[in-house]
Amino acid sequence: MRIKTLRRSKGLTQKKLSEIVDVSRIYIQSLESNRRLPSMKLLRRLAEALDVEVVDLVHDAGRDGSGRLMLEEVLNDSEPVEIWYRSRKLSRGEVQLVQKLIEAALSDWDREND
Repeated sequence: MRIKTLRRSKGLTQKKLSEIVDVSRIYIQSLESNRRLPSMKLLRRLAEALDVEVVDLVHDAGRDGSGRLMLEEVLNDSEPVEIWYRSRKLSRGEVQLVQKLIEAALSDWDREND
């Protein structure tokens, strides 16, 4: 499940998401840690709240079937992933810097489009 990554990318807390989809925060926590599986009805509510398709919630991290690379999942993956650029392994600090640069660029683009 990709609920945690998608929730964070929308800037939502577990509490806020739980209020939107009408379940407890503990239930959201158990979904994010893969201790529970949601019903199709809840999956649809989660997808709507996170502004994604249901398939986006359940698809594995990294590449999806369309060839997209879900960069936020690679950068935020809880399991260590080596990230390389130009034959050089990036340190965790360098990866965090890249992430900050991406966030700054996206923020600028959003302001320009408002």
